[in-house]
Amino acid sequence: MPLRHLKKIHVQFNPMDHRATAMREFLNRIYSPRAQKSNPECEVSHKIRADEMPPVVAIEFENGVKDQFNCHDLKVEDIARKIKDISDSMETKANLKASGINLEELKFEAVDGKKKKSPSGSYKFVV
Repeated sequence: MPLRHLKKIHVQFNPMDHRATAMREFLNRIYSPRAQKSNPECEVSHKIRADEMPPVVAIEFENGVKDQFNCHDLKVEDIARKIKDISDSMETKANLKASGINLEELKFEAVDGKKKKSPSGSYKFVV
């Protein structure tokens, strides 16, 4: 699991809780040499709890964006996908910005599967 764009990951769970199975696997993945090699600057920490609270992952990205989610009903793949989706979105926005494209000016509209320029000058994308 790549840790690109991540600054910090903090995992909290009760190891005796049946809802923490995915968290234990997730923790193994983020502590793996391959994950650590993907971003050696990423600070990974965990807290073992003895309470009944659900397992939680808190993440902070390099740009300061923070997110936290409850993982009691997630599989390890779901947790990794959530982080990847946020990371991919950030990377896409950064690439568009670097290309000089202003995201606020883009407007896409579903019409008939073809890309068409609207009267306002924005593009319509149809599915």
